[in-house]
Amino acid sequence: MVSDRIDVILRGDSSGNNMIVRARLSSGRHIYGFATENFYGGDWDLGPTWNYLVTAKRPFLVDAGRRGKGRQLVELIEFAGFRARDIDAVILSHGHEDHVGGIFELMNIIEAPVMAHEVYGCLVRANAGAAPSVEKAAFPASCWCCPMPENYYERHCLEFNRERQGMSIADIGITGEAIPGVEVFHTPGHCPDSVCLLIDGEAILTGDTILPEITPLPTLESDFHVVKPVLPGKWEEAQQLFGLRAYIRSLRRLKTLALSSDGILVLPAHRLYYRDRWNELDLKNRIEELVQHHIERCRDFMRILRTGPKTPRELATEHFQPDLLTGYGINLALNEVKSHCELMEISQDVVIESGKASSIGSENFSAFIHDLLRSG
Repeated sequence: MVSDRIDVILRGDSSGNNMIVRARLSSGRHIYGFATENFYGGDWDLGPTWNYLVTAKRPFLVDAGRRGKGRQLVELIEFAGFRARDIDAVILSHGHEDHVGGIFELMNIIEAPVMAHEVYGCLVRANAGAAPSVEKAAFPASCWCCPMPENYYERHCLEFNRERQGMSIADIGITGEAIPGVEVFHTPGHCPDSVCLLIDGEAILTGDTILPEITPLPTLESDFHVVKPVLPGKWEEAQQLFGLRAYIRSLRRLKTLALSSDGILVLPAHRLYYRDRWNELDLKNRIEELVQHHIERCRDFMRILRTGPKTPRELATEHFQPDLLTGYGINLALNEVKSHCELMEISQDVVIESGKASSIGSENFSAFIHDLLRSG
């Protein structure tokens, strides 16, 4: 049980907000989890963001919470008995605001180097010459394809993006050689720069790639063609970084790990503790659940399409519960529809024309997804 391997240092609320926990590894290393509040609510609530401090000769921190939570995170770290100035580095699991929004405030306190996958550094800089439109010229590439409306960006991301423009970001690489005992896995699909960190072969920090109860929002392969001008040349195909194909292949990498090592402690970035209970995750079983979830979602979209061509909004309205389509929920739902339709178009189950998806009559998606999970 996860509760047998984790000590509670500070108890938070029923969702885990402001909680501090400590995981004990047989290697002698400890991993501390600090849960900082998130702004999402209602039916799309993710729970707090879990930021992790990993002990070493000089400890390192993974993630920094959302904007405005940097100082609170430092207070939690110091409550656990660490000095903020002793943190050797901050590693970013991926570039979404609820994980990196607090980094500017945090760096003004601890002055540690920031590390992320190389794609992160490419996407966070403004590049007016490569922007897809004049309206996007002042935005970093990470925002060029955001599914959320402009008022969301202005409320939650505008200042955050201005702050991180001038920050120096080091490439963590994918070997983990710079940090003894740490292996880094590039796991795109939810975000092109997502990484998971395996600690001493015993615990894995999965960011948003593997979550309990909920599935991460996929990116779209079509996004790749918009941001490609700012990416290094080695990223030649959309499926290397974006979309459901990238996500399923990321799950394949982690499943290989799960099959080679029993009992890995999975520490996700959301809902480790939620609604007054721990969420136990078996890495292999959870990966299989996530794959099946996407197969079932495709299957239901195909059921709807048998009645005739549908727009993404029409598919979302028929597939999702009405309460999930309120507010920003409709944007998230449309993104889900589009990502699955992209995959079904590639598996030759649908044709997308004039903004509508039409069924071809086949259902190749299930075998296609399972092949992605098995192949390289």
